[in-house]
Amino acid sequence: MAADQYRFQVFYGPEGRMTLVDRALEAVSKGAISLGLRFSSYAVVASMVRPVRKLIQPSEKVFKVDEHIGVTGSGYISDLYKLVDQMRLEAQRHRLTYGTPIDIGSLVESVSQYLHNYTIYPVRPQGVSAIIAGVDKLGVHLYQVDPSGTAFRGQGFAVGMGAEEAVEQLESDYREEMKLDEALSLIQDVVKKVAGVEPLIQYGYVDLAGRRFEKKNHLGG
Repeated sequence: MAADQYRFQVFYGPEGRMTLVDRALEAVSKGAISLGLRFSSYAVVASMVRPVRKLIQPSEKVFKVDEHIGVTGSGYISDLYKLVDQMRLEAQRHRLTYGTPIDIGSLVESVSQYLHNYTIYPVRPQGVSAIIAGVDKLGVHLYQVDPSGTAFRGQGFAVGMGAEEAVEQLESDYREEMKLDEALSLIQDVVKKVAGVEPLIQYGYVDLAGRRFEKKNHLGG
């Protein structure tokens, strides 16, 4: 009985919330901000690189998962790297099995299950929220997946420090007809506002025309 009570206390707080997941979400909220925007013909993901010492190169925060999929995220950078590796393995496994690129919905479902598995047992959940952009036969997609494994689909997301303020500004300034340069300008303005400094931003995008995720040079800095 004592063991059962300990297990319950590890999993759930006084209000029935999953304590370990809440702590993982707190870790995400302290990470450098990452954003994603989706439009009818393309999607873009971007992440602020925290200022580092002059002799240290900034960590990678935007990744190509497969030719048609990119991802960024906030939280523990080591957990983000591990999640990207898992996504790449799933994409490669699909290509080897079916001979076709994985569709975005299937990859997101796999990511959600991977993260959810860490919440079933008394182990540390992955302290990262990911934003996934991709193109498949159904069009352009943008998803956010949090440490509990819950996935959201939408037009715009922000995770990390200042995310709530960033989402409010995105909701205010987002326009469906935006071109890529306009979307990047909006992202830069939002990150600068919530960070309070001139940001260095990594970004990448995928569009219907090329159907390839392109990782580009930094914005700002």
